[in-house]
Amino acid sequence: MKITIIQPRYFNIWEALGAAYIGAYIKKKFPGKLKISFYQGFFDDDRTIIEGSQKSDIVAFSCTSPAYLHGLNLAKSIKEINPEVRTVFGGFHPSAVPNDCVEDAAVDQVVVGEGEDAFLKIVSGETSSIVYGDKFAGLNDILPDRELIKNIRSIDLCEQQISRRITSFQSVRVCPFSCAFCAERTVTGLFNQKTNPVRERDPIHLLDEIEAVSQKYILDYFKFSDATWNTSKEKVISFCEEKIKRGFILPWEANLHASFVDREMLKTMKAAGCSQINIGCESGSQKILNTIRKGLTVEKIKQVFLWGKELGIERRGYFLIGMPDETVEDIKLTEALIEEIKPDVVGFTLLCPYPGTDFYNPDEMKDYDWSLTDEYSNPFWQTDHFTNKELKEQQKCLTEKYPENLAWHHKIIN
Repeated sequence: MKITIIQPRYFNIWEALGAAYIGAYIKKKFPGKLKISFYQGFFDDDRTIIEGSQKSDIVAFSCTSPAYLHGLNLAKSIKEINPEVRTVFGGFHPSAVPNDCVEDAAVDQVVVGEGEDAFLKIVSGETSSIVYGDKFAGLNDILPDRELIKNIRSIDLCEQQISRRITSFQSVRVCPFSCAFCAERTVTGLFNQKTNPVRERDPIHLLDEIEAVSQKYILDYFKFSDATWNTSKEKVISFCEEKIKRGFILPWEANLHASFVDREMLKTMKAAGCSQINIGCESGSQKILNTIRKGLTVEKIKQVFLWGKELGIERRGYFLIGMPDETVEDIKLTEALIEEIKPDVVGFTLLCPYPGTDFYNPDEMKDYDWSLTDEYSNPFWQTDHFTNKELKEQQKCLTEKYPENLAWHHKIIN
């Protein structure tokens, strides 16, 4: 059986870890012979992708909302050449709006949720138009197939752009938070301690992978792809202690939820080579933090940034503009918070009502062209307090105030 996996084009490239896990899983579990290919729209042009996919039995697309239209257009082109190709769409966008996706003739099947078990069912003969992924319990049993996804390309690109060889690792599935603006739960499910708990990788298994990948690809640095890396203090401490015990000194960074942070945690992370922490601050207004269910206080943000500064860890702050009830006064509170905590790196994104978030309205937004959106901007979101243009003006004012501290991608598009 010939299978092609495609990550459609998006301006902000990353290693396709989801596809790497799926590829590794079906190679391990499928009893028949498989030939699996992979294409990535950032590196491979449409002609290359279409020519390489047209003789496949199954072509699978891993799509966020901004990348979905490109994936759909590729699927249409492939089916025009070979109508027998079975097309499968998975990822954040198809998981959030599966019925909308299967309405299109170019989409044969949609995977909702985690892709490993669901795609194995499809490869094994499942033909239902919507296939639901069972919880993937194999985080400690398999390693993502980085050769399949040609991980070297994104690492080489990173070196060309910022002179560092970096890639990412996944350490956990299921986020214990349900922030209103985030679609994470559409794939891994809403956190529930009994029915859908946080699933953490064993630190030995995780560090075995990181060490092997760092040697193979000559990494200078690594990151974690997890939305919330510090899902428990025990996880953080055990990982750091194992890394220290091994004498593995490669520097790294992770996304932390400030509510779970204490000084001891940061001190241990620093000792284990953590050079930067990334905190989803979102707003300096407690009203806004409460509204978006962030589970965080402004005072805790201040405390975490102070601890980081005292310990010599660089601190990145993510800020989000455009919550429905956000006013000019709330944005002024955000600016005041930034002035106080002085993040080493800062980014200002504009709220986008992606499918899977609380802000998606299917009656009004079903036909939106999501390819016009990214984490920094979109052409349609507005609130009772700001037009889309006014939101962008507020965002511009903040970016122009902190030009030297902007995140690297933000500098490129600013």
